[in-house]
Amino acid sequence: MTRIAHLCILAALCLAPQAARAQGEAVPAATAPAPPYQLVRTLQSLQNEAASGNRAAHAAQGKLLRELEQAMLAQPPEVWSDPRNTRAAVQYVLSGGQPGPLAELLKRGEPAGLPNGLGEGALAYVMGDNGQARARLLSLDPKNLHESLAGHLALVQASLIQRDDQKRALQLLDQARLLAPGSLVEEGALRRAVFIAAEINDLERLEKATAQYMRRFDRSVYADNFRQAFATGLVRFDIGRDPEKFPRLVATLRAFDREQQRSVLMIIARDALIRGRFEQARRAAEEVARIPGADQATIARTSLYKAASRLGDDKAEGALETLKKIDPNRLPPAEKDILHTALRVATHIVDVPAAAKQTETPGAVAEPANIDPRLKRVFSAAERSLAEAQALLDASAQGASKP
Repeated sequence: MTRIAHLCILAALCLAPQAARAQGEAVPAATAPAPPYQLVRTLQSLQNEAASGNRAAHAAQGKLLRELEQAMLAQPPEVWSDPRNTRAAVQYVLSGGQPGPLAELLKRGEPAGLPNGLGEGALAYVMGDNGQARARLLSLDPKNLHESLAGHLALVQASLIQRDDQKRALQLLDQARLLAPGSLVEEGALRRAVFIAAEINDLERLEKATAQYMRRFDRSVYADNFRQAFATGLVRFDIGRDPEKFPRLVATLRAFDREQQRSVLMIIARDALIRGRFEQARRAAEEVARIPGADQATIARTSLYKAASRLGDDKAEGALETLKKIDPNRLPPAEKDILHTALRVATHIVDVPAAAKQTETPGAVAEPANIDPRLKRVFSAAERSLAEAQALLDASAQGASKP
């Protein structure tokens, strides 16, 4: 029997008495309901399995979270005099559970065995009241909590302050990892650390957190989301735009396998292109081209990104020739839109200077009569080439977002 099957059976056995009560069935007196701390322990095991890459565990946890809500609400009052169970109620809501069980517990007064403010702060956090959560939770020291809650609290504290004090947030994320090693808490802490490191342009910290994540959680069910967020963060916060830092960025990607490197770099190239960061887009596309084993669709996309990123420099004519050679049938729909618009703009960049010499106003740029309205501003800027490239990408982004 697999571990995940064992956990699911255990969960079913633990929940059976509560399910019977909910349906009005008789429950033998000898069958005591499983206490909350046992129920939440099963949930934590499933979530940790998901962090290790078990997709069956990930699929099972959603159903278990819903069932645990009813099971915890059905507990007899005396159960909540045990600190293990009150800790479990907080752990449950901080693990993605519904706020109902903790809210009902707090109505009875300060839960047994919890530091003052922890229960109220946790409830405020999951309800989206960050002001109340900060007031209740930031004064608590995670190291003074039971091991079942310590990592969770550090992770929540980091989330509450990351907009105002990123360096302190990173320290709390490190603490969360140390307090809950190998768990979903550690996996989440590393993902957030990568995001914050990109936000504050800390390439050294980004390198370290990325390497740690890929070494410990490269098989996590959230790893694909991590790679997407990693690439988007690199573009959004300008990591790697500095030519001197870009090689370090590429070195950081060595923690990924070839296919993963290619996937991340393609995201960087496209996002940078759409945001008008052409040098970053060009560099990322060139790195993709250096990775062997790409299929024809990837080669076509790489050529598109490289050529489109050059429309704002003095190689527009060469970019046009490259764009003409790309087979649209090898591109997904959104990239076909970029190619179509890039071809039109590149053609105008190459053709307009000669036509402009024949106009009465020296240096004026003739606007084609049938130009796509989305590209009107291409011909309205003094710095024609750069403006045209920016307009190209903005127009393509708008077209890609339409249903």
